[in-house]
Amino acid sequence: MLTIRPPNPANPPKSVTQNLLPCRIHHDGPIKVHPRYWNPQPDENGTPEAYFRGRKLKGREVKLPEGYKGVAVRDGVKLDDERREDELKRTKVEDDDDEDEEEEGLKVMDQVAEFGEYMVWGHESVVDGDDGFIKGVEEWIRFAEMMHAPGQDEKTEEERRR
Repeated sequence: MLTIRPPNPANPPKSVTQNLLPCRIHHDGPIKVHPRYWNPQPDENGTPEAYFRGRKLKGREVKLPEGYKGVAVRDGVKLDDERREDELKRTKVEDDDDEDEEEEGLKVMDQVAEFGEYMVWGHESVVDGDDGFIKGVEEWIRFAEMMHAPGQDEKTEEERRR
């Protein structure tokens, strides 16, 4: 089971902009970058543009829908049974005991930052709407909300009894 531990109220998470680059980098954490190496600027059309290792990148900002926020987390730890019960009570997560599943410890991830939008970068051109990172927000969240929303055709219990 996985749980995200909210930040300490005395130390609120910082707001960040996530950048999804069209390359594989064997690092997945924050880095301090000198502006000489990463300094996105708008081009003549207002599209974010940057250079990474000599390659021109064009960016597309993706805003999360109202009521959603993204979180950046730090690797957590696997807790033993006693600490697991304490953490479940503290985070108010229900423990589903499924007999078919192998018993695993509770993995806790610590929230370190949050974001309301992210930037998807493409080589030489702006990424189109078929990109999975864009489609995931623009289409799939809306689709999931429509599937789980009560339909207009659904009758209330009282109407069905008549």
